Amino acid sequence: MKLTQELLREHAFDSDVEPHRFRSLPEMSNRSASDLNNLELKPTLSQLHADLKLYEHHFEWLNKVSKKHHHPSLPKLVEMIREMKSLINLLHRQMLRVEAPRLTPATPSLPPHLPYQFDVLQSSHELLQHFKLFCDWAYRAFISLKPKVTVVQ
Repeated sequence: MKLTQELLREHAFDSDVEPHRFRSLPEMSNRSASDLNNLELKPTLSQLHADLKLYEHHFEWLNKVSKKHHHPSLPKLVEMIREMKSLINLLHRQMLRVEAPRLTPATPSLPPHLPYQFDVLQSSHELLQHFKLFCDWAYRAFISLKPKVTVVQ
């Protein structure tokens, strides 16, 4: 979450970015704070894992595109991908402990070739904004699931 916020500060735009370049990102509009009390452990862990895998694909694509344009935020992006992989592995181990099923992540639908650096900036901004929202919800979900994990173990 911290790395996402730092990257967003570096990509601050004065105007709105064209939304919906990434059609395969996890849907966040159907997740609300009121749902947190009703989360079930196994399906939520499975869904969070699948969602993180999908974000991983998107950020690896962004990393590849950013390298072509020599983007200055590349080191932080690489660090964020590394942290994401670590979180995915921790989440997978927890899923194994509680015998949560592993979902197949959706196939990412990535934007076509981005010819200009501004297109890369817009795409990274949109992806980071979406991921920030996901991280906020996931953090709250983990906190609400914590008592349920201790009951299962």
